[in-house]
Amino acid sequence: MGTARDIALIFLSLEALVIVLVPVLLISALAYGVYRLTGLTREYLRIAVGYAQQAYDYVEDLSKKITAPFIKMHTRAHQVTTMAQRLTGRERANGQS
Repeated sequence: MGTARDIALIFLSLEALVIVLVPVLLISALAYGVYRLTGLTREYLRIAVGYAQQAYDYVEDLSKKITAPFIKMHTRAHQVTTMAQRLTGRERANGQS
């Protein structure tokens, strides 16, 4: 009777080992996958940052080209009004016109 009990106990422990082995294998596979993805993510993140920098530079250049004429026009208009006021002797009083 004791031998049958020992054999049953051995089979039950083997079954428990197999049941525990499956989640351990899954967790180790996930950890390995995360490890591999970390390296790939760094590589592709560098590429993405490069593209984002190119887009930023393009937008900056384009916005400067678009706004430059308006800024120059406003500056020239202010210069003309300032010169006209100084020539005619009309000065602004306390920032009011």
